[in-house]
Amino acid sequence: MSRFDAHHHLWSLAGIERGDYPWMPPDGPLREEYLPDRLAPELAAAEVTGTIVVQAAPSVAETRYLLDLAASTGFILGVTGWLPLDQPDALPELAADPYFLGVRPMLQDLPDDRWIGRPEVRDGLRALAEAGVRFEALTFTRHLPTLYAVLSELPELTVVLDHLSKPTYDWEADAEWRSWLGRLAELPNTWCKLSGLVTEVAAGAPVERFVPYAAFAFERFGEDRVLFGSDWPVCRLRAEYGEVVRFTEELVSAAGLGDADGFWRANGERCYGVRLP
Repeated sequence: MSRFDAHHHLWSLAGIERGDYPWMPPDGPLREEYLPDRLAPELAAAEVTGTIVVQAAPSVAETRYLLDLAASTGFILGVTGWLPLDQPDALPELAADPYFLGVRPMLQDLPDDRWIGRPEVRDGLRALAEAGVRFEALTFTRHLPTLYAVLSELPELTVVLDHLSKPTYDWEADAEWRSWLGRLAELPNTWCKLSGLVTEVAAGAPVERFVPYAAFAFERFGEDRVLFGSDWPVCRLRAEYGEVVRFTEELVSAAGLGDADGFWRANGERCYGVRLP
């Protein structure tokens, strides 16, 4: 079965040296070059034949760089890039590129948790919808009330929630997360990724800790709107690519996943409008 990875990153040493990634720890495995030739053997071993590369720097320059990589790399089917949604002047140029499929503002890093609700940003989201470009949300629970208020007014916009919107993975403490994620799941064009889970908790956390969260996602979104994402190479803070795949296999099985082909392949193809090689 060919698989689809809806979430990974790529960057160069030159970008690190320029300071493009201020979120990156000052030492550790991320401060290395991660380009397609390094990812390719990991994908082959996991039977992943198509991917979406996601921005890791808030710059149009990085987005253009990723588009160039996509055009020369067989397994990259699309790019979720970045542009300033409050001034999306670059949207027509970027949207003309067939690999430009989405935009992700790094909401989790912005000082204003309600930034997405600003009138000029709402206008930018409408422009994405009109251009057929997806919106990806990098959020914590505290962002979800404003996000829901905005997205409920834009049913035509396709939305992807990254990393399950980063709950705490303490089930009792995550009641508000469940409430708002459940509301977002009621919006028919909203999807979510089972991605970035292992880096949100201490190393060595058992799969069982995540099972209620995966089961909740499948219950509320349905098995046809949940996507697999490796979050490579950020996942290397806890696990290698193949380990993330095996962890996810165990997780979705324990969570009662019925349609494995949908989760591992067809959902990503439908969400991003692409076909696996």
